[in-house]
Amino acid sequence: MIDLCPRCRIQAPHRPGREHCPRCGGPLSVVDDAARALAARRESSVRSAAPTGAMRPGRPGPAPAPAGRLYRSRNVRWVARRPPEAIPARRGPSGRRGPRLIPRYVYVPTWGLHDEPAGADTTHHKLESSRARLGLALVLAGSALTASALVHLLRYILLVVNRDRPLPEFVIVASDWLTVFVGVVAFLGFVLATLAFMRWVLELRADTYASAGLLDPRRPGWVAAMSGLPLVNLIGAPLVLQEVAAHRVGQDPTLDADLVGRRLRKLWVAWVLVNAAAAVAIVARLVAWRSDSLQTGANALAMVIVSTAVSAAFAFWMARRVRTLFEAAAAAPVPTRRWVAVG
Repeated sequence: MIDLCPRCRIQAPHRPGREHCPRCGGPLSVVDDAARALAARRESSVRSAAPTGAMRPGRPGPAPAPAGRLYRSRNVRWVARRPPEAIPARRGPSGRRGPRLIPRYVYVPTWGLHDEPAGADTTHHKLESSRARLGLALVLAGSALTASALVHLLRYILLVVNRDRPLPEFVIVASDWLTVFVGVVAFLGFVLATLAFMRWVLELRADTYASAGLLDPRRPGWVAAMSGLPLVNLIGAPLVLQEVAAHRVGQDPTLDADLVGRRLRKLWVAWVLVNAAAAVAIVARLVAWRSDSLQTGANALAMVIVSTAVSAAFAFWMARRVRTLFEAAAAAPVPTRRWVAVG
């Protein structure tokens, strides 16, 4: 037995006492099996498709549906099925034959998960890269300054020899060009080291303030000028580095404020001595150019040798110190052998 609704054409197993369709509220018809249900649905569809004029005037029409839906039981579960006459016919095989085309995208798909590194890790990686570049630039500048000191020392020896005996013309010309060449190389090394130092200071401040969750109160242009301009960086560079040290000591409890302060003071004293030697050498050079005295020229050359040697030593020293400038003190090594006094 099946309950069939002629209006919305749904069916369900027969249940006594259920007279109205829970979907549309129309009257239900009870049929014996599925075949009779199909025939009843077709008959109801034919009746609904027939014009109203074809009906007999004395025969009453279908009863109107009630206004609201009637649900006898809320545990009733109705399954909506498509009637057989509404199922579309199965399509035949397509005319295309052969292997299928490989699917491809005409645009770059943006779905999926993006594994992007955190901002702090990127800043720290930039700091490590700038520190490595600064160390390399200092080594190159120190090598160029060492070569310049050796060439100027050779020229000083030639001047001493020239006081007693005349030198060949090609030796004098070769020493002149070699002095100019090593001077230009040393100046380029100084410029490269200065630019690398400026970049390292900028990345150091960015990493420090990013780790603390703060913004750098100084503009990058002012920081670069304070750490890169000659004579200005005598005061500006220690100032910007001292600000970094204050924040790093507050963030890392393993850092010793006194130790970091001593490192910065040593760096500043060495930097002052290098600039003082360079200033004396420049003044001596200017005096020698305006003087015709051979002794004055030799003295100026000696000051240049001392200045380049001091600068080269400072470059190599700073290349080692810049790696441990803001790091904790290394633990004392534990001896592998212990000596015991024998009585």
